[in-house]
Amino acid sequence: MILKAIRRTVLLLIYVYVSCSLLLFHGPFTALRGYVIDIFTTSMHGYLLRPLSMYTLSQAEINKHLPQLMNTGGLTNAQITQQNFNNINSSSIKIVNYKTSTFSAQVMMIRDPQRLQVAVTKYAGNVGQTVSQLVSEYHGVAGVNGGAFKDTKNWRGTGGIPLGITISNGKVIQADPAQQPVIALTKKGALIAGSYTLTQLKSLGVQEALSFGPVLVQNGRDMIQGTGGWGYAPRTAIGQTANGTILLVVTDGRFIHGPNNLGASLQDMAQLMLHYGAQVAANLDGGSSTTMVYNGKLVNEPSDVLGEREVATALVVMP
Repeated sequence: MILKAIRRTVLLLIYVYVSCSLLLFHGPFTALRGYVIDIFTTSMHGYLLRPLSMYTLSQAEINKHLPQLMNTGGLTNAQITQQNFNNINSSSIKIVNYKTSTFSAQVMMIRDPQRLQVAVTKYAGNVGQTVSQLVSEYHGVAGVNGGAFKDTKNWRGTGGIPLGITISNGKVIQADPAQQPVIALTKKGALIAGSYTLTQLKSLGVQEALSFGPVLVQNGRDMIQGTGGWGYAPRTAIGQTANGTILLVVTDGRFIHGPNNLGASLQDMAQLMLHYGAQVAANLDGGSSTTMVYNGKLVNEPSDVLGEREVATALVVMP
């Protein structure tokens, strides 16, 4: 009797698995299918997609959902790149809440842009560190997750290798020779975003840089077409207002706080940035990487069940 019960349970589980897989990945619910694929491709568990689909989902189809970091937004206006915020010297940091019908966000406003520094995992080439660890390592007071990275164990969320161009406190940590989607701060505290080479960044006097995108707001204008094509997810972004104030934003998603927390689209992020007066803004790494820390505590709740994800870089607000 026990063996029969075990067999029935196993067969039932197999039936449920096969049925759910076929319905989800090959059924009529295309929006749900895309949403689920987006969840996995922006998390540390992307390696599970093919087995969950019984290997009927091709790698080419999965790759269509991988983030495309560049858009046609052009480069930050030369007038903006030459702005000088050296004389602000303010310790002001304020966090406000922003809520819509599909997500809520925390917006951190840092009055002095020169307080920001790119933090890089001390285990680069091996594993990353959480945002909390990076803020602590750099003796910062706040921070959010940063740019693109590669996992050393293929999708396993180790966050050990920063990608593109990475500059911290004027030191070049990583420099891909090709043009890269870059988010950077000059020595005078001006935020720039767009497709740049290392040579171009040096000519602009860039002090901090990392690679991600796409550009959300350029020269005070929305640069996202439609919803942006990345679906809805937890997101992290950075922007700067005309008076130099830096905006660091994290949103929730994946229903972590209930049915009204689907997540934010790229268009949502662009509109949020414009709402707070951003002249320049760009998308940072999101999904399960999305993390904001302030005074040693998590401001948001990361979407991954394991908590904070290890990342290669973070943007840290120095004392």
